[in-house]
Amino acid sequence: MNGKERWKVYKERPGLFHISLTASQNPPAQQIKHRIKVTEKLIRDFPEGFTNKAARNLLGVLYFYDGQYFQAIETFESILEHQPDSLTALANAAFVYQRLKQNSKATKYLSDLSDEQDQEKSGISLADQAFAFIFDCYMEKDVIERNKLPKELLVQSLAMLKKCHDQQPIMEIKFWLGQTYYRLSTQCYRRKGMEEVEKEYVLKGFNELVEIINMTDKTELCVCNGIVSTTWSFLGLLLSRKEKIDDKIKNRVEELDLLQYLDNPESCFKKGLEQAKVSTSDGSNLSGPPTELLIRYALFLKNEDRLTDALEKLNEALEIDNSQGNWFALTLKAGVLRRLERIDEAIADRKLACSWNATSMDLSELAKAYQAKYVLCEDKNSKIAQEHLLNASDCFTRSVLSLGQEKRPEIHRAHGRFLREIGEIKEAIECFKRAMEVDTANKAKTSFCQLFETLLLYYRGSQDSERRKIMHEMTYFYDVTLRKHGELTKETEQFLTNYEEEMATLTAYLKHSRSDPLFNVNGKSVSDIITSVVKEDAIKKWLIIEKEKETYFINQEETKLAEKKNNLCLKCRSPVIERQLSVFPDPREKPRSMKYPYDFYVIFSPADRDWVCHILLETLEVSYGYKGAIAERDIRPGSTDIYERVKLIQNCSKILVILGQEFEGNLECEYELSHALKRKHEDNLENVLIPILRNVDGLHQSLRTITFLDAVDDCDWNKLIKAMESMP
Repeated sequence: MNGKERWKVYKERPGLFHISLTASQNPPAQQIKHRIKVTEKLIRDFPEGFTNKAARNLLGVLYFYDGQYFQAIETFESILEHQPDSLTALANAAFVYQRLKQNSKATKYLSDLSDEQDQEKSGISLADQAFAFIFDCYMEKDVIERNKLPKELLVQSLAMLKKCHDQQPIMEIKFWLGQTYYRLSTQCYRRKGMEEVEKEYVLKGFNELVEIINMTDKTELCVCNGIVSTTWSFLGLLLSRKEKIDDKIKNRVEELDLLQYLDNPESCFKKGLEQAKVSTSDGSNLSGPPTELLIRYALFLKNEDRLTDALEKLNEALEIDNSQGNWFALTLKAGVLRRLERIDEAIADRKLACSWNATSMDLSELAKAYQAKYVLCEDKNSKIAQEHLLNASDCFTRSVLSLGQEKRPEIHRAHGRFLREIGEIKEAIECFKRAMEVDTANKAKTSFCQLFETLLLYYRGSQDSERRKIMHEMTYFYDVTLRKHGELTKETEQFLTNYEEEMATLTAYLKHSRSDPLFNVNGKSVSDIITSVVKEDAIKKWLIIEKEKETYFINQEETKLAEKKNNLCLKCRSPVIERQLSVFPDPREKPRSMKYPYDFYVIFSPADRDWVCHILLETLEVSYGYKGAIAERDIRPGSTDIYERVKLIQNCSKILVILGQEFEGNLECEYELSHALKRKHEDNLENVLIPILRNVDGLHQSLRTITFLDAVDDCDWNKLIKAMESMP
């Protein structure tokens, strides 16, 4: 559904309940109570106007979520006393009465709602919904997805209010739209190819915020100065992102005669404070400057590494309002204290913030603070050190579990670094793999570097029996990242400095096992690419080590061939072909399914073998505990291969079809898929097949009517696990 279609749906259905209560997962009670406190603070900050009514509507909905039905109805009816034609309040009240089976009362509100709706009322209703999306605790998507829809609704709302004579709601809607553009612009780095979109968001946000300042003369209500002063703070944050300021924005700033603020963004915050003083002197704001202005000023100072000044502003904001509603000021203060190395104070503030609203990022930061305390302990076996260690482990685990659909590779990386530091290398590798899987940023090499360095470290200390599998993994991840980014020169230089022998071994392994030109990148073999980075004064030593390692791999291969000649099949007296089982995870002993001996079977082409081995099986079997089956690992040598494949397809709960570049036309894949489709249709199993798209053009003709999982760039494991848990 595109943006235009979406806003039309919301226009036709006023009210807030339909955007939340249809969610598949209920939010925790703690999250609802926190949202109530945040919404109550918004009502205090905006004593009247559009934001006040939108916040009160949201508060009524949150009361209903919390089981406070009387308070919910009372809130909606209070809004209708002063604004009888509020579409949002009418729809909300009708919904609550319907859910409480009081249909006669619901009918009254529905009849008022069904009256002819004019353009302005519908525009305000859309803005109410956008406001709810910004603050709604049911929204579990990541920041970009969470802000795209409210942005679309706010833009359409303003289009519908063009002829509105009352400028205050327009000013307030622009206020929230400008903030939404700012939030979107700060998160674009999490997505590939969004550089131009990011600059567009900055320009649009700037335009909306400047229009608010220019509207000051037209709007003179008491809430106005609070909005304008906070608007200056968001302008300051936008203009401080100088690397994102292109010629379009510079020209626009010059047109508006605001160049002095581009040269000195801090003057925006000072201008906001001056505006707040005007508001205080005329009696419309008796509590001091808005806390949001102080918080945004502190955020700017923190980004400028002026930590003491940032702490001063945050303390000022918390003096004005130290309630749970001002949670963001507290969590930001904890971050500043951590950077000032006042770790005990940072932990105390972060624990309090988490007791109010335990976000994945806050839990991760709390874990890092406990980790820092553990590092400072001289005796790592002391009781206090072990307590810090357990607290860090607990917080990291809770942080990862609470991620939901958020793509936060930095949390997985932090968890991996912690595990590596305490010697849990295998678990650290899995964390870095997950970081690589969800890392969609333009500069996603950070996750690769930490994973690859940990694999090198693991290889250095591993037994001979494990080394082939680790080498295979290093080859896979280096090759994938090299193809994705085109070059890894700086990263390879660092690896060569710290792990020369291991990198020489990798190069020898590549020469031995990947000499086919099909594996080349930009016309060069991966081994030659690595060797080209070796410094001139070290190349002689490098070639000697590489030759030794290559000889080692050749001798290993010859030894295996000699063993095979002595291991003849009892029936035909031919050498038994030994599969490379070492590269696959060990299969689970028991399935999670109570009905089938396997939880899933994987159909894939040879081109996707590495991804299946190192990503799919590691995630589903190692991380989630499913018992999978693949032909290469789970069919016994000596049995009839094609019949065993069919037997596995018949004896699994789900069939995963990996649709890669070489799937269509591969005879084995086509044969397995035909039997999978036969089972689906004959047994009437609606959800037994899960197609996973690994190539943009890889969707097989016979699967076009089945919903597929897109894993071209990264795999959404939450969606896959939900599909795995559904009934066949």
